[in-house]
Parts: sequence; structure tokens; C-alpha cells
Amino acid sequence: MVDSSGKYDTLDIHYKALKAYITDDSVLLKKLDSSISNQMNNRADWDLWTSDIPLPKLNQLNKDEAYRFIFSILGSPAYEAITISQKDTSFKLHYLFYRHDRDLSKFDKIREFEKSISETQWNDLTTKITQADFWGLINDKESRGRDGNDLTVIGYVKSGDYERSHFVHRWTNTTLNDAFYYVYYNLLDKTERQLVNK
Repeated sequence: MVDSSGKYDTLDIHYKALKAYITDDSVLLKKLDSSISNQMNNRADWDLWTSDIPLPKLNQLNKDEAYRFIFSILGSPAYEAITISQKDTSFKLHYLFYRHDRDLSKFDKIREFEKSISETQWNDLTTKITQADFWGLINDKESRGRDGNDLTVIGYVKSGDYERSHFVHRWTNTTLNDAFYYVYYNLLDKTERQLVNK
């Protein structure tokens, strides 16, 4: 009955684990445990959004609203972190291209700049984020690949005493692609972006 109700994402790992536990399916529980361990070992940058960025956290920027897109290609220690922010009537894009040597806990900032964007561009971006249901998406999906790219999107909103933050980390294709591609290909020109110069 739960499976057919339409209210549950039966592909979600939390759902699978709960169902395996309720039905006492030890084979599936072991499989899920092995899958999680394998993913954690192969995708060591799942926690990229928390501490592996040589930038202040969004709640430290004194902004009303901000979104950070962290893009990486598997097998490369290079990352692009693009932060789009709004404070009153000021709209900014901050770009950072950096390399992270995890073994040495070393960051090399290769290119960094900030520029203004228009209110229309800001509105276009936030519309795409809303359409992707960013604030309603789960943080991680269980399925990860061994090649391709990672996209982490972090969001922050402050209004008076109210603060809210959220992150979504996805592998390759995601509902947030439209928002990311808008930032990557419309707000940055090809001379500014580093990982994909098309």
C-alpha cells in the first residue's frame, strides 16, 4: 500500500532502508550498507559543501539571499565555485577556480573575481531555482557514478531574524541543471569559466 500511494520516492535510500528493516530483509540491508560504503570511498567530496571550499560560508557574507554552485569533474582536483548573491538592490557574482590537494589539505586559488549582475539576471536565476524545487529537494541521492561531474548547490536566505540554508549535491544530470547552466553559460562568458570553455 505504501509503495502505490504516490507519496513516497521508492528510489530514495531512506525509503529502501526503512522498507528492508520493516520486512526484515537482511540481504537488502547488507547490500545498502555495502553500496553506501562504496559510494563514500569513491566520492570523497560528498562533503564538499561543508568545509572543502576556501571561501566564507554563505551565512557569513552579510547577504539577504545567496546561492553557491560548486562544479567539479571526477578525476580532477579542480573546482569552480560560483556564488550569486543579493543584498538590497545589489546583485553580485563571485567566481573562484581552485585546486584542492586533499592529501596535503592544500588549496591553490588559480582565478578569482567578482562582478555585478543585473536584477533581471538575478530574477531569472531565482526563478530557475524555484522551478527546480531547490528548497524541497533531498540533500543527496544514493546513486553516484565513477565518471562525469558533480554539482553541489548551496542556498541561503535571511529576512529579519529568519535564516534558512540548504544544500543539494547531485551527480551529472540534475533538476538544477537549468539554473547551473544559466549561471555557467549566461552569467559567465567562455573566457571566464575554466573547466568547460565551450
